Amino acid sequence: MTHDPRPPTVEEVTARNPYERVDSPWGEMEAWRADAMAVGTIGALCHVYDVIRADSAAAMARADADQARTALLKDVLEKLDALTTRFDSVASELETVKAKERADAKLAADAEEERLRQLAEDPLEDPPDIAEYQARNPPSEVGDEALQPGGELYAIPPKEEPEIEDDTDNIGDLPRELHDPAEPVPEPKGSVLPQPTALFGN
Repeated sequence: MTHDPRPPTVEEVTARNPYERVDSPWGEMEAWRADAMAVGTIGALCHVYDVIRADSAAAMARADADQARTALLKDVLEKLDALTTRFDSVASELETVKAKERADAKLAADAEEERLRQLAEDPLEDPPDIAEYQARNPPSEVGDEALQPGGELYAIPPKEEPEIEDDTDNIGDLPRELHDPAEPVPEPKGSVLPQPTALFGN
Protein backbone atom coordinates (compact mmCIF):
# COMPACT_ATOMS: atom_id res chain seq x y z
CA MET A 1 0.00 0.00 0.00
CA THR A 2 1.29 3.40 -0.96
CA HIS A 3 0.93 6.52 1.10
CA ASP A 4 -1.38 9.14 -0.43
CA PRO A 5 -0.13 12.62 0.52
CA ARG A 6 -3.51 14.10 -0.33
CA PRO A 7 -5.79 14.14 2.75
CA PRO A 8 -9.09 12.27 2.22
CA THR A 9 -12.31 14.20 1.77
CA VAL A 10 -15.28 13.92 4.14
CA GLU A 11 -17.16 11.71 1.66
CA GLU A 12 -14.22 9.36 1.38
CA VAL A 13 -13.86 9.14 5.15
CA THR A 14 -17.56 8.40 5.70
CA ALA A 15 -17.79 5.95 2.78
CA ARG A 16 -14.77 3.74 3.53
CA ASN A 17 -14.63 0.80 5.83
CA PRO A 18 -13.35 1.82 9.27
CA TYR A 19 -11.51 -1.49 9.62
CA GLU A 20 -9.70 -1.16 6.36
CA ARG A 21 -5.99 -0.80 6.81
CA VAL A 22 -4.64 2.47 5.49
CA ASP A 23 -1.24 4.05 5.25
CA SER A 24 -0.93 7.01 7.70
CA PRO A 25 1.88 9.21 9.00
CA TRP A 26 2.05 6.85 11.99
CA GLY A 27 2.36 3.76 9.86
CA GLU A 28 -0.10 1.24 8.40
CA MET A 29 -3.15 0.80 10.64
CA GLU A 30 -6.90 0.64 10.62
CA ALA A 31 -8.72 3.66 9.24
CA TRP A 32 -10.61 4.41 12.43
CA ARG A 33 -7.38 4.34 14.44
CA ALA A 34 -5.64 6.68 11.99
CA ASP A 35 -8.64 9.05 12.12
CA ALA A 36 -8.64 9.04 15.93
CA MET A 37 -4.94 9.77 16.08
CA ALA A 38 -5.35 12.53 13.52
CA VAL A 39 -8.17 14.10 15.58
CA GLY A 40 -6.07 13.97 18.76
CA THR A 41 -3.12 15.42 16.90
CA ILE A 42 -5.28 18.22 15.55
CA GLY A 43 -6.53 18.95 19.11
CA ALA A 44 -2.97 19.14 20.32
CA LEU A 45 -2.09 21.37 17.40
CA CYS A 46 -5.05 23.63 18.26
CA HIS A 47 -3.75 23.84 21.83
CA VAL A 48 -0.29 24.69 20.49
CA TYR A 49 -1.83 27.30 18.23
CA ASP A 50 -3.69 28.85 21.21
CA VAL A 51 -0.48 29.01 23.21
CA ILE A 52 1.32 30.58 20.27
CA ARG A 53 -1.53 33.06 19.78
CA ALA A 54 -1.48 34.04 23.50
CA ASP A 55 2.28 34.43 23.41
CA SER A 56 1.99 36.57 20.28
CA ALA A 57 -0.68 38.79 21.91
CA ALA A 58 1.50 39.20 25.02
CA ALA A 59 4.49 40.06 22.83
CA MET A 60 2.44 42.64 20.92
CA ALA A 61 1.22 44.15 24.23
CA ARG A 62 4.81 44.34 25.44
CA ALA A 63 5.82 45.96 22.15
CA ASP A 64 3.02 48.53 22.48
CA ALA A 65 4.02 49.24 26.08
CA ASP A 66 7.65 49.62 25.03
CA GLN A 67 6.62 51.96 22.22
CA ALA A 68 4.48 54.07 24.61
CA ARG A 69 7.37 54.17 27.11
CA THR A 70 9.74 55.19 24.34
CA ALA A 71 7.38 57.98 23.22
CA LEU A 72 7.03 59.18 26.82
CA LEU A 73 10.79 59.17 27.34
CA LYS A 74 11.26 61.01 24.04
CA ASP A 75 8.77 63.70 25.09
CA VAL A 76 10.42 64.07 28.51
CA LEU A 77 13.86 64.31 26.89
CA GLU A 78 12.63 66.94 24.42
CA LYS A 79 11.17 69.03 27.26
CA LEU A 80 14.37 68.59 29.27
CA ASP A 81 16.42 69.63 26.24
CA ALA A 82 14.27 72.77 25.77
CA LEU A 83 14.58 73.59 29.49
CA THR A 84 18.34 73.07 29.36
CA THR A 85 18.61 75.32 26.31
CA ARG A 86 16.58 78.04 28.04
CA PHE A 87 18.66 77.69 31.22
CA ASP A 88 21.84 77.98 29.15
CA SER A 89 20.58 81.16 27.47
CA VAL A 90 19.61 82.71 30.84
CA ALA A 91 22.97 81.71 32.32
CA SER A 92 24.75 83.22 29.30
CA GLU A 93 22.82 86.50 29.66
CA LEU A 94 23.58 86.59 33.41
CA GLU A 95 27.26 85.96 32.75
CA THR A 96 27.25 88.77 30.16
CA VAL A 97 25.67 91.18 32.68
CA LYS A 98 28.17 90.16 35.37
CA ALA A 99 31.08 90.59 32.95
CA LYS A 100 29.82 94.08 32.04
CA GLU A 101 29.48 94.99 35.73
CA ARG A 102 33.01 93.74 36.40
CA ALA A 103 34.34 95.74 33.44
CA ASP A 104 32.51 98.90 34.61
CA ALA A 105 33.83 98.43 38.16
CA LYS A 106 37.37 97.96 36.80
CA LEU A 107 37.06 101.12 34.67
CA ALA A 108 35.77 103.09 37.67
CA ALA A 109 38.62 101.77 39.86
CA ASP A 110 41.18 102.65 37.17
CA ALA A 111 39.71 106.16 36.81
CA GLU A 112 39.80 106.70 40.59
CA GLU A 113 43.37 105.42 40.74
CA GLU A 114 44.37 107.75 37.90
CA ARG A 115 42.71 110.70 39.67
CA LEU A 116 44.51 109.92 42.93
CA ARG A 117 47.80 109.58 41.06
CA GLN A 118 47.30 112.95 39.38
CA LEU A 119 46.47 114.53 42.74
CA ALA A 120 49.62 113.00 44.24
CA GLU A 121 51.74 114.30 41.36
CA ASP A 122 50.17 117.78 41.24
CA PRO A 123 48.72 118.68 44.68
CA LEU A 124 46.46 121.69 44.94
CA GLU A 125 48.11 124.77 46.44
CA ASP A 126 46.44 127.86 47.91
CA PRO A 127 46.96 131.11 46.03
CA PRO A 128 49.69 133.31 47.59
CA ASP A 129 47.33 136.12 48.53
CA ILE A 130 45.13 133.85 50.66
CA ALA A 131 48.20 132.43 52.44
CA GLU A 132 49.47 135.94 53.15
CA TYR A 133 46.04 137.09 54.37
CA GLN A 134 45.80 134.15 56.72
CA ALA A 135 49.33 134.87 58.00
CA ARG A 136 48.43 138.51 58.66
CA ASN A 137 45.02 137.71 60.18
CA PRO A 138 45.13 134.52 62.25
CA PRO A 139 41.73 133.00 62.89
CA SER A 140 40.06 133.84 66.20
CA GLU A 141 38.04 131.62 68.40
CA VAL A 142 34.48 131.17 67.34
CA GLY A 143 32.07 132.84 69.75
CA ASP A 144 28.85 134.79 69.90
CA GLU A 145 29.48 137.63 67.50
CA ALA A 146 26.09 139.25 67.98
CA LEU A 147 26.07 142.90 68.98
CA GLN A 148 25.81 143.10 72.76
CA PRO A 149 24.31 146.35 74.17
CA GLY A 150 26.70 148.20 76.48
CA GLY A 151 24.52 151.14 77.53
CA GLU A 152 26.09 153.63 75.12
CA LEU A 153 23.95 156.23 73.37
CA TYR A 154 23.84 156.26 69.67
CA ALA A 155 23.39 159.37 67.62
CA ILE A 156 20.22 159.04 65.59
CA PRO A 157 19.72 161.56 62.80
CA PRO A 158 16.42 163.49 62.87
CA LYS A 159 13.62 162.25 60.72
CA GLU A 160 13.19 164.23 57.56
CA GLU A 161 9.67 165.50 57.10
CA PRO A 162 8.33 165.61 53.54
CA GLU A 163 7.72 169.03 52.18
CA ILE A 164 4.02 169.97 51.87
CA GLU A 165 3.04 172.10 48.95
CA ASP A 166 0.95 175.16 49.72
CA ASP A 167 -2.54 174.46 48.47
CA THR A 168 -5.19 177.04 49.29
CA ASP A 169 -7.94 174.60 48.38
CA ASN A 170 -7.00 172.31 51.27
CA ILE A 171 -8.33 172.96 54.75
CA GLY A 172 -6.19 171.17 57.23
CA ASP A 173 -5.28 167.68 56.00
CA LEU A 174 -8.52 167.27 53.99
CA PRO A 175 -9.17 168.56 50.52
CA ARG A 176 -11.91 171.16 50.13
CA GLU A 177 -14.26 168.64 48.49
CA LEU A 178 -14.33 166.54 51.69
CA HIS A 179 -14.57 169.42 54.14
CA ASP A 180 -17.93 170.21 55.82
CA PRO A 181 -19.90 172.82 53.89
CA ALA A 182 -20.14 176.25 55.40
CA GLU A 183 -23.89 176.55 54.81
CA PRO A 184 -26.26 174.68 57.17
CA VAL A 185 -27.74 171.45 55.89
CA PRO A 186 -31.49 171.85 55.18
CA GLU A 187 -33.73 169.70 57.38
CA PRO A 188 -36.31 167.47 55.75
CA LYS A 189 -39.85 168.83 55.66
CA GLY A 190 -43.01 166.94 56.67
CA SER A 191 -43.73 164.57 59.54
CA VAL A 192 -43.38 160.87 60.09
CA LEU A 193 -46.49 159.02 61.27
CA PRO A 194 -46.16 156.05 63.64
CA GLN A 195 -47.12 152.64 62.31
CA PRO A 196 -50.68 151.53 63.10
CA THR A 197 -50.70 148.87 65.84
CA ALA A 198 -54.10 147.39 65.05
CA LEU A 199 -52.74 145.53 62.10
CA PHE A 200 -50.12 143.72 64.15
CA GLY A 201 -52.32 142.72 67.16
CA ASN A 202 -50.38 144.55 69.86
